[in-house]
Amino acid sequence: MSRKRRVTRPSQEGPGPHGGVGRGWLLGIFLAALAYRALCFSAVGDHPLFRYPVIDAGAHDAWARRIAAGDWLGHGPDDVFKPPLYPYFLATLYGLFGRDIALVQWAQYLLGSASCVLVAVLGGRLLGPAAGRLAGFLSAAYAPYVFFECQLLTPALSNLLNVAAVVLLVAREGFPSRGRLVAAGALLGLSAGARPDVLLPAALVLLGLGFHHRRLPWRQLAWGAVCVGVPVAGVPAAIAVRNYSITGQLILVSSNGGINFYTGNSSAADGVSAVPVGLRWERLVARVPQEVLERPAAASRWWSRAAWREVRAAPGAALARLGRKALAFWSRREFRNNICYHFMQRVAWPLRVSPLQFAVVLPLAVCGAIGLWRSKVAMERLATRLCVLWVAGYWVGGIAFFVTARFRLPAVPFLILPAAWGVLRIVDAARQGRWRSLGGYAAAVLLVGAVSWPMWLGPPRDGWVRDYVNLGNSLVEAGAHPMGSRRGAQQAYRRALECQADDADAHYMLARSLLQDRPAEAIEHFEAAQRAMPDAPDVLLSLAEARLAQGDAAHARELLEELLRLAETSNLWPRRAAWATAHVRLADLEAAEASDHWEKAWAIDPRTAAEAAFLHRRELSRALDVFLAEARKTPWDWYAHANCGTLLLELGRAREAAAAYRRAVRLAPEREALRFHLARALLLAGERDEAARLLDGLLGQLPPCPLRGQVEQLRGQVGARQPTRQRVRP
Repeated sequence: MSRKRRVTRPSQEGPGPHGGVGRGWLLGIFLAALAYRALCFSAVGDHPLFRYPVIDAGAHDAWARRIAAGDWLGHGPDDVFKPPLYPYFLATLYGLFGRDIALVQWAQYLLGSASCVLVAVLGGRLLGPAAGRLAGFLSAAYAPYVFFECQLLTPALSNLLNVAAVVLLVAREGFPSRGRLVAAGALLGLSAGARPDVLLPAALVLLGLGFHHRRLPWRQLAWGAVCVGVPVAGVPAAIAVRNYSITGQLILVSSNGGINFYTGNSSAADGVSAVPVGLRWERLVARVPQEVLERPAAASRWWSRAAWREVRAAPGAALARLGRKALAFWSRREFRNNICYHFMQRVAWPLRVSPLQFAVVLPLAVCGAIGLWRSKVAMERLATRLCVLWVAGYWVGGIAFFVTARFRLPAVPFLILPAAWGVLRIVDAARQGRWRSLGGYAAAVLLVGAVSWPMWLGPPRDGWVRDYVNLGNSLVEAGAHPMGSRRGAQQAYRRALECQADDADAHYMLARSLLQDRPAEAIEHFEAAQRAMPDAPDVLLSLAEARLAQGDAAHARELLEELLRLAETSNLWPRRAAWATAHVRLADLEAAEASDHWEKAWAIDPRTAAEAAFLHRRELSRALDVFLAEARKTPWDWYAHANCGTLLLELGRAREAAAAYRRAVRLAPEREALRFHLARALLLAGERDEAARLLDGLLGQLPPCPLRGQVEQLRGQVGARQPTRQRVRP
């Protein structure tokens, strides 16, 4: 008589408030997650791409700095384009601790580590303590989490809110209390304020929970739906009120839905590329009429309608794009949104060596889901529904818009849960010698790997071009950073051109960095950028100014006139600084029409005209009025205050200039040049002691650079003056 093997299951008893995982285990998971993040920080935490944010991270940083400086509500269409919750979170940190990127990174590491603990709690509650512990440790070592937590982006915050909400929704026994339901709804509402795409998976999960409790009285279920639904809707509703107060239009959370839909569904879309940046973004925006662009809700509808027109024009190609996106969601490749994960893996060995990547988690999750689907245990069946519905919600969102690593990341915790359960089942089968079960698991892993592992979609379309351009931009922004230098930025831009020789952004940015020292080579790259993108206003203006510097006025005039002709076919208001500057340059070249050009420049962009007027030493009172009006209108804008200080200093009003520079320094303390100009103003105002303190502080911070030479020279002037003698009263 053959002996029947006993099949063991993950332990289910004694969940308690922590899912039965145990406080000691939860502490161990938190410390393991934090240790891995510390290891990653030691390798790349100071990397320019992380420390000097670009694209979305740069926009979040700039927005948060304005909020921290007093612009709490916002003031225009740009402040409703993206969801506001994360910038407010960032601004809170800036307000409490100052703008310290490393501190923000560690705050987000703490949030990420707490998310790992919550995954363990949820896993213990649904699948048993052993599965919960393993899910927590798998989350702790999941490398893409740490990659995004190191940037000024939403995943660290939204992941914590999402998992915490589901933990509150899942009661080990019975129906969650009303307090838990309200708290869960509030967390999901806050998550929607950071990333509105959570609303679909959240709705599906709530339906799944309702089905799980379908035998309860309908009144209880209805009250539960109200307890969750009201706070879920409350946060987007509050944001909509804020948006209406800014724009006079009803915008639920943000107005970028239309451009995102167009980016993922237009005839030129590949399904895995996010909204373009740099010169390509300028070209895209130039298509939208200004009267539409000034009304964000109308602009979103404009982009959606444009996408639908292109879908209807070629439905077969549109279906092919949907299929491509449906497959891309399950690919092992982490598609770039701003910075490419795989690009950073090349320089960050902790990201590279971690075995916990999407390509490992997905096959294990499928193995676990197959086993859970056949389970007769109620909580395991609930776990299956919740994980499948949550992941399906993000999958549908990716198909509707576009698939990128950052937007797929919130689905990962609900893949890790079945993955942990699947690992336990595989280990259990191996320990008991159930070879048939092991064969089934191996077949499932191979099948899923065959779908997700190969590069079906090919390598990135432009290689590492965007990443090297971003790196160069960060190195330019770094300034005095040890890793930041003009030469380093130039090397990054040249590497970008090695990847794609006709990239307009790489040529343009390289030309700008070369202009001061190697103008002839800079002109060559400006011309290459113009050939690649002849309708880019900034390229035309920069090339014209470079030609003027070389004495080639005829060629410069042609370029400036071409820029002005663009205004007849494109919307140049988003690039109005270049447009107004073109008129100022033509005023120098066309003496008979100079007055007309100046007036057009003032009408197009008063700030640009005022800056040019200051440089030309003309209409200084008018320029000062513009600068003062800008400073009153945007008190959070350090540049406006700096302009006031510069002109006031020129007019000999040193004390007023010092006050303006003080405001600019308070708003942007990291800009050493502002402190230098403040010291100049203080010296002229007779405040030599304060000027000396500022200059000494700069000398202690600045590396060898042109600004340091200016600081040393000014410090010598301060030291050469005799101290003021104090009059002694008799």
